Amino acid sequence: MRADGVCWTRRPGLNTVRTVSAASRPPLVGRTDELGLLSGALAAAGAGTPGVVLVSGEAGVGKTRLVTELAAVAARTGALVLSGTAVDVGESPPLLALGLAVRALDAEGRAALDPWSAELAGLGILPGAGAAAHPLDLAGRVLLGAAADRPVLWIVEDVQWADRATRDLVTYLTATMGSARLLVVVTHREGGGSPGLDELGLGGLRRHPRVHDLRLAPLDRASVDALVAGAGVPADLADSGELVWRRSRGNAFIAEETLRALRDRDAAALTGGLRDLVLGRVRALPPDARSVVRALSVAEGSVSHEVTGLVTALSADRLLAAVREAVDEGSVVVEDEGYRLRHGLAVDVVAADLLPAERRDLHRRHALALTELGAADPAAAEPALLAHHWDRAGDGGRARSAAAAAAEAAERVHGYADAFHHWQRVADLAPGADAPDRAPALERAAEAAHLAGEHDAAITALRARLDLGGGSALLSRLGGYLLDAGRGTEAERVYREVLAAGTDATALAGHAEALLLGGSLAEARQEAVRSLEVARATGALAEQARLLLTLGYSLAYLEDPAAGAAALAEGLRAAEESGSPAVLGRAYHRRAELLSGPLGAITEGIELALTGARRLTELGLGRTHGVRLLSLAANGQFRVGRWAEADAVIEQAFAARPAGSEAMDIRLSRGRMRVGEGDLAGAAEDLDVVEMLAHDTAGARYKVPLLTLRAGLAMFHGRPEEAIPHTLTGLALTAAHDDVWLDAALVWHGLRAHAECTRLDRPAPDAETVALLRRHAADLPARAAGAAPAVAGSVQMFALMSAAEVTRADGASDPERWGEVAEEWERRDNPYNVAYGLLRRAEARFAQRTRSAAAADDLTRAHDLLVGLGARPLLAEVRDLARRARVALPEGGPPVPPVPVPAQRADRLASLTPREREVLAEIAEGHTNREIARRLFISEKTVGIHVTHLFAKLGVRSRVQAGALWVRSATRPADRAR
Repeated sequence: MRADGVCWTRRPGLNTVRTVSAASRPPLVGRTDELGLLSGALAAAGAGTPGVVLVSGEAGVGKTRLVTELAAVAARTGALVLSGTAVDVGESPPLLALGLAVRALDAEGRAALDPWSAELAGLGILPGAGAAAHPLDLAGRVLLGAAADRPVLWIVEDVQWADRATRDLVTYLTATMGSARLLVVVTHREGGGSPGLDELGLGGLRRHPRVHDLRLAPLDRASVDALVAGAGVPADLADSGELVWRRSRGNAFIAEETLRALRDRDAAALTGGLRDLVLGRVRALPPDARSVVRALSVAEGSVSHEVTGLVTALSADRLLAAVREAVDEGSVVVEDEGYRLRHGLAVDVVAADLLPAERRDLHRRHALALTELGAADPAAAEPALLAHHWDRAGDGGRARSAAAAAAEAAERVHGYADAFHHWQRVADLAPGADAPDRAPALERAAEAAHLAGEHDAAITALRARLDLGGGSALLSRLGGYLLDAGRGTEAERVYREVLAAGTDATALAGHAEALLLGGSLAEARQEAVRSLEVARATGALAEQARLLLTLGYSLAYLEDPAAGAAALAEGLRAAEESGSPAVLGRAYHRRAELLSGPLGAITEGIELALTGARRLTELGLGRTHGVRLLSLAANGQFRVGRWAEADAVIEQAFAARPAGSEAMDIRLSRGRMRVGEGDLAGAAEDLDVVEMLAHDTAGARYKVPLLTLRAGLAMFHGRPEEAIPHTLTGLALTAAHDDVWLDAALVWHGLRAHAECTRLDRPAPDAETVALLRRHAADLPARAAGAAPAVAGSVQMFALMSAAEVTRADGASDPERWGEVAEEWERRDNPYNVAYGLLRRAEARFAQRTRSAAAADDLTRAHDLLVGLGARPLLAEVRDLARRARVALPEGGPPVPPVPVPAQRADRLASLTPREREVLAEIAEGHTNREIARRLFISEKTVGIHVTHLFAKLGVRSRVQAGALWVRSATRPADRAR
């Protein structure tokens, strides 16, 4: 590698070289362990333990990229880096790789080799007469001599093309390097017709104790996704990650070239170089091997030897010889006793190069082969593949039959996502809108999509079915799909339309559930009681179960937890008997929600939710009901302080790729965790997504928690005045709402924001808004009086917090109230809110008495609780109060970003004591001595003394001059907010 960062690399399969600027290289991904091994070997060599590393892998896997990063590491540590690539040019000059490396050195590197200029001249690398000696001896003197004074890294790339002298030099150095500070790194391409290390005479090196054998596997999917994320692909190019993965199978070169084409908006995402590379290799194959490659290019996945033989019509001997040639050349790999093309890239390029008639004929041959094998062994028929091949062959009738068989097979193993695509294919292949199998195919496609969690697809498919005609049963089903998509307003309209035309058990059950989810609990209970008689009369078990679940939850919430629990238990039994996994999922969710909420048994609710999630995942509903249950479990874990477990559960839920209402549930859960932990940017992203998914049809169940979290986020950003509008919007949504629990947290956030405006001297809300918030807070206990005891108790807690916030906003924060807050939350096993109460009690105590041991104890307890949780934003408030009150807190805990002091401030203000600096910061904010005394918990007289001292030290005469000095030296707003 030259000093300017330019390195030689080779395109796989091409006898050319190109230069790559270090500045333009994409970030190295997926090679942390490999780079660590090489860097460790480099460090060992620098300490006198030399070594050799053989880096092997297929063409394009990233060998050059890896050693280029190593060269950069070595250059930063002061090592002499010699990097050269062997070139496939037939009879190349001896030691060409070494010669290229020396000639690419900058002036400093050349100077380091000046003592060996005679040896280099003897090798023909530098001009001059040179010494008369064997080339190996001369080259050895150069490398070992240079490595005696400083670490030396010699990189030989593409050793499969290296001349004999270069290969001999690697062996020679391995045997003679002694304690030289030398690391030799050799890259070798495996497969693709390249000679192996044994053929090159280097195979024996692997047995030498100085030699490390490093084989590079293709990048995994996560690494390819990381590569895509950092590549700057236009956002409107959907599924680019999936395309890059399918094309490359982890081959870094193909991945990067595909990304380059995507950035250039190439419609086929193919650079000309990639296309020519693949076609050139295929066309160079013998005819039979070429036939095998073309046959595999239209296949889906691995193809058995038997199918390959039937498609190509080659005799047994010719087939074996052809496959061997394609495997040895590197175009074909053996996988699961079958064959596939090495990369999806080859599939795309070779299939596109076929004539349309050739392509159809190959698909027909595959279909006939699978049919022939399936006649003897039904398991070999593979209806999904048959449907694909008959469809591409142009035989719609056979394709429809195979697709229907594939859909039914997928449903039997709960593969609902696959079943949806197969049923959709059946519908799409119908010869016309009035074809007899189109309507039932659309119905089954819709249900499969619904069970797979593809809510929008389910709605689209069912609406297409309704366009062909349909009655109340289909409309009721549409209402259920809309409900699960989080589109409650639309769902209610659909149910009302059905019920206006007559009684329908499914619509009754759905309407009652829609009322429950919309917060109209009393109306939902009444509807469930009325409708349960209809459902029992018709014997509809699934509808009975749904109604019992709605009845049980509303009963337990509003008036009678025991009766509600009994109804839910009956609903769970009915759900089990109904055989409907979706209804069973609802039963688990309602019961776990009841335990976590109205019954106040949070831990039991968490365990039931986790158990239900496992059960529903086994039934194929992990992406829908499983995610909903995991969200419920994570919310409970957040409340009881099991934050690490909640993070793991949330990660598990996101791995299922939820959509619709489930996506909103888990995004809200993660947003709540991120706000608490201090990932404020990540929380904002989650809330933005929820807002987008909620649009105009989601109800208060989603929008109020969203607005509550937005208010909390604004406060932790130090902008409490922005939290008030979120609170007011939420209160407008719950005006006709029975779920007082939603209101309770929202009202507290509003009053907390008002108090924060006072604490941070921000513009206070107008008197009408303050009165509205306080009126809502005062009404909370009365509104909760008729609810279940656990619900009423939790609402009472927020009423208590709200009342305490009122005292704080009025400038007379009541430590007794805050003590009650902390004690009650501790009784409810909610450590985060305990810490909040302790923080506020300490703040109130310090305001009454500047030196309070009890307040210091409160801060220490709050600090310990928040450190255990990892709650960085609230911990920052605790530490800030401790700093202002001069309380020493225990060491440790998650780091809270420090407020940096700019260099010029440190110079100008160096004479000030820490307390004088704090007073100066308050002066810059425009605070009076009395306000400063209140904020720093010191007497007004002490503030006056500090002001006098800092004026004298700074040579200023007024508060304006002092404040201006602080502001001019500040580098960012955070400095002035201290």
